[in-house]
Amino acid sequence: MRMIGYFRVPPVRGATFDGPLADKLTDVGCQALHHDACYALAVHKPGLEAAIASAAPGDLLVVPSLHAFAAHIVDLLQVMGKLQAAGVYLMTLAEGIDTRMPGGFFPVCAQLLQFNDQTRMVRTAEEKIVRLGRPRPAAPGAVGEPAIEEPASETDAEPPPEA
Repeated sequence: MRMIGYFRVPPVRGATFDGPLADKLTDVGCQALHHDACYALAVHKPGLEAAIASAAPGDLLVVPSLHAFAAHIVDLLQVMGKLQAAGVYLMTLAEGIDTRMPGGFFPVCAQLLQFNDQTRMVRTAEEKIVRLGRPRPAAPGAVGEPAIEEPASETDAEPPPEA
């Protein structure tokens, strides 16, 4: 089993790849380190993709925290799905997650991912029902509807003709 480290630093002046995050991963025993200079919301993380691609089944991907993967649960679950499909374990230093333990975190992630997919399908179906449901009533003055006239106020009335 090989330990592969991954970390992410924000793309700001002064952020380096040889700082405390790299030291922390090396101290735990990571033989290889991969990194990205991007924000959590970034869609493309070549360092993370390289870390997963370099891992063999049974290897351990070590990250400082779950925030190294993504800013949203959906993105996190997608990465976790990739790890599970590749047979790669995950260890997070901040949260203390280690999927090598019995039960691990992958079964929970699989259930959350399935729940998310089902929730998305239900929301889509509900949106279609609302859109295709009973039509809204026509606005006043619409074609085929008599216009409702407001009674004129005294100030809007024309003065009576003088005789």
